[in-house]
Amino acid sequence: MSDALKKPGFPIGLTIATAIAFALLCGLGAWQLQRLHWKEGILARIETLKTAPALPLIQALTAQARADDLAWTRVSVDCGDVAGQPLPLVYGVRDGDVVWRAQAPCAVLAGPYNMILVDRGVVPALTGQVAPPPRSFDAPRRVVGVLMPIKQLGGDRAEILKRFPGRQPAPLVLMAESEAPAPAGITPAPLPAEISNRHLEYALTWFGLAVTLLFIYAAMLWRRVRP
Repeated sequence: MSDALKKPGFPIGLTIATAIAFALLCGLGAWQLQRLHWKEGILARIETLKTAPALPLIQALTAQARADDLAWTRVSVDCGDVAGQPLPLVYGVRDGDVVWRAQAPCAVLAGPYNMILVDRGVVPALTGQVAPPPRSFDAPRRVVGVLMPIKQLGGDRAEILKRFPGRQPAPLVLMAESEAPAPAGITPAPLPAEISNRHLEYALTWFGLAVTLLFIYAAMLWRRVRP
């Protein structure tokens, strides 16, 4: 029998490549399922938060408390004054629009910290502006809101804290839900307007691609071995 009529050998290279790709696709699907459970936990906590009473900030902020464990915790605090210039606005996006959020320092005595940054909400008059002018507001007094780790929020908030070298700021931001007295020109916006949860869809997509890959591999093997 001539070489031209010999059946091709088993495709070792193709099999290895397919196995690696299959494992990667399944791994991505499993990761999205983990993200699904994580997001469901956050959404459940937010639902509970809507009716949870506010804890005194001094009760929540202790030397043992981890910032990540305090995410979405509702607290209340009476703010003391912190000397310094008005803080810059922080860029954000809400409902598809560019917004600017007002920040303010709040002097406290809570655990190892003596200051916390307050995100007071959106300045509606500046919505859509690319480079808004500086704005100043009265200092916060009584604030009720939710805590968020500063590293999860991003923006320039970590840089803002560097303006207070003599302070021990908490690694959290107090996202104001309400203030007394309420500041003029600021609308509280502590929580995202909508938190998407499409991780199950993403997981099914990755698993579907993995199954499709197996069908393609099987079809290629069939073409090689059929007479």
